[in-house]
Amino acid sequence: MPFLVVVTPNIPADKKDEVLGAWPQVKEDIAKQPGVIGVAGGHVINENGTPVTDFKFLQTITFESAADDKAFADSAWIKEREEQFKAGPGGEPRVKKFETGPLPGEKPKTFTQFCFIDVADESKHEEAKQAWMDLVAALGQTVHFGGKSVDGGQSTGLGILGWDSDEEAKAAWTKPEAQAALQKYQSFGKSIGVMVKLDV
Repeated sequence: MPFLVVVTPNIPADKKDEVLGAWPQVKEDIAKQPGVIGVAGGHVINENGTPVTDFKFLQTITFESAADDKAFADSAWIKEREEQFKAGPGGEPRVKKFETGPLPGEKPKTFTQFCFIDVADESKHEEAKQAWMDLVAALGQTVHFGGKSVDGGQSTGLGILGWDSDEEAKAAWTKPEAQAALQKYQSFGKSIGVMVKLDV
């Protein structure tokens, strides 16, 4: 089953241009590693509709299976880069892992929204998933991708939506039916929607 790893590095503001400039090559290097079937990333432009003023970057790495992710995590290539991260000013990145459904055939849109929910009662994960599907329908969207966390601790659901522009997303989220569906969805736990302008 496909496996998605979401990485949020802690990057100081003065390193923004350096990180964005290096990303295309970093992305290419990661994509060449055994077991990797997809890499994406970009800077965060808003969280729950509120513009982000600090520089934040989010990247994803997709694997065919959890075994491929483990092989990647144990590889000399990534170990070397982890040491570089630890030595850097931002420290180690935040990492969350998700088991997902089938991979979508089309590539992600430039404006991709990662919607996370920490489900308060894990026994209600399927109900929360249905509330998410209802919210997606109210937004006039179809789910691009999604999954459930597998790295222990808090049970987190992930849904990914694609938009043609930030303005299109804002208009959809402000519709009364979307707001009502959002309220129900949020009743299952703490949620955050992170809009990322992907380098696609």
